[in-house]
Amino acid sequence: MAKPRSRIVMTVAWWAWMPLAAWLFWALLHTVFGGVGTWEQWWRLTVVRSWWLPGGDLGHPTFLFWLWVAIGLIGTAVIMGGGLEDLYVDTVPGGVPAAVAAGVAAAVVLAYPLPVALWDNDKDAGRHYGTGTVFHDTKGTAPPSSLGYLLDGARPATADCDARGLHDVPSCVKHDQLEGIRSFEGRTSSFASADAMMEHAASPAPKVDAWEPSITYFYGSAPGQMGVWSAILDGSGKATPAYGIATWDGKTNNVQVGCRFNVGPDNRFDRAFAGQRGNSLRNLLAEKYPDYRYDDSDVWGYCKGSRPVIVVAVSRQKAIGHRTVDTAAGVLILEGGPKGVAHRHQADVKAGELPGPVYPDSLVERQTDATAWAAGRKWKQRASFGFKPTSDDVQAGNTSEYLLRGPDRRLYFVTPLSPNASKSQAFIAYAVTPADVVSSGRLNRMDVYVLPDGDRRVANLNTLVGQATNAVRSTDPTFLNTKGELEEFTPLGGDMWRVFGVRRGITEFYVDLSATGRTAPKTVAVAGTPPAGRAPAPASGASPCAKQPRQMNEREIADCMTALAEELRDRDRP
Repeated sequence: MAKPRSRIVMTVAWWAWMPLAAWLFWALLHTVFGGVGTWEQWWRLTVVRSWWLPGGDLGHPTFLFWLWVAIGLIGTAVIMGGGLEDLYVDTVPGGVPAAVAAGVAAAVVLAYPLPVALWDNDKDAGRHYGTGTVFHDTKGTAPPSSLGYLLDGARPATADCDARGLHDVPSCVKHDQLEGIRSFEGRTSSFASADAMMEHAASPAPKVDAWEPSITYFYGSAPGQMGVWSAILDGSGKATPAYGIATWDGKTNNVQVGCRFNVGPDNRFDRAFAGQRGNSLRNLLAEKYPDYRYDDSDVWGYCKGSRPVIVVAVSRQKAIGHRTVDTAAGVLILEGGPKGVAHRHQADVKAGELPGPVYPDSLVERQTDATAWAAGRKWKQRASFGFKPTSDDVQAGNTSEYLLRGPDRRLYFVTPLSPNASKSQAFIAYAVTPADVVSSGRLNRMDVYVLPDGDRRVANLNTLVGQATNAVRSTDPTFLNTKGELEEFTPLGGDMWRVFGVRRGITEFYVDLSATGRTAPKTVAVAGTPPAGRAPAPASGASPCAKQPRQMNEREIADCMTALAEELRDRDRP
């Protein structure tokens, strides 16, 4: 007679090999590769909590966990039923009932918890990220067709919303006059221009470069005053730490080092985001704050007097349903210290407490994507309900989460939106999220302002490009023929937009224009202002054709005549 103990041992081994292998892999990371905090953090937050056990316990098991349980039960049924032994071996007492029980349990798991964990997984994310979203349409006008599926059969008003969708994903609609998009203060130079200048002119030392994801615009102290771009001067390799903060005024070809680490008392900074091994700032943050995560775009720096400060807007996981989602977790503040990086966590930040964004724009992006779930799964899949940023080349890759200042002097992430699953480049809605305030454990409210159908404020990129091109040709006919480009249309509120004229990486001017033609386009010089009482002089890097003819040499006159001839030829083409 076969011994039941052998089958029990095989069953235990069958269930234990995978957890044991996972533990051994973690022990290898922890002991052999100790100090590599990002690896341990990845294992804990991604492998264990995202793939298997959200929250680190059995309260929210994932689809993958239930699949493992089902396979384990099927294997148990095979082992206890003698499926791995000789067919002529005698039956083990209790083996058949155990095999039947395991088989039934496997069928139950496959029939209910496993498909439920899979089916609702993506919807649970939509529910979470959509909780803080409020849609706005115009009171007294017909609802926009882009909100039709959401408003169809909507429930009556509540204390906070004028209407709520009937679907199993939270949705709130308010009827008002779209006050939240009436006015924004725009930047005075483009992000693409700042990126080019930081890349080519910011590095002051070997193995030090301006870190592109950290480029951030800081508005002037008064409306209309020139702002300043900043970027973290990050080190690299095994020995070069972060250098400091680079600044650019947006109009010259000079990038300045605004402030430096490792200069003065208590200002030692011995790590870098691009550092390796003991020079890795990412490893340090993962070891000290293992529950907090961030995207590179959530990191920025500024000069607090002569001292650099790096701010990291972080998020943390939250278990819901059968998955994990992210929520805001405050900021990490990094400065130089007496022995190395001085770091602290701040869970809540009030508006105006820090000069830049403290809410992760990576969370804003997920909240924007989650608008597709507001009308439920049916209309998400069948009608592609929702909105998306535009993808036109003129935006130079910068299409969403513009950091703009409102009339209340607060900072907002503003994203112009087009219809989902459409080739349209018309901006029919705007997503607005506070960027200068954060409370740990909560998502900031996102307001999605949807314009009425046929509203004159609905801007079309092709129309805006045409208006801007005509305005530029009337002030400098040769700009577009001498390597000048129009880049990055950003909203100013209402029907107003701003586009930047960039040549050789420098923003020479910007044009404010009305999408409805209500006002004439206004061109404002950025790179240089003519002295009082003198004829306008060309800005640094500007076209020589902007000079007075008597100021040109013969070569410049010939080049300008050629450019004018090309312009006339282009206009004559059908």
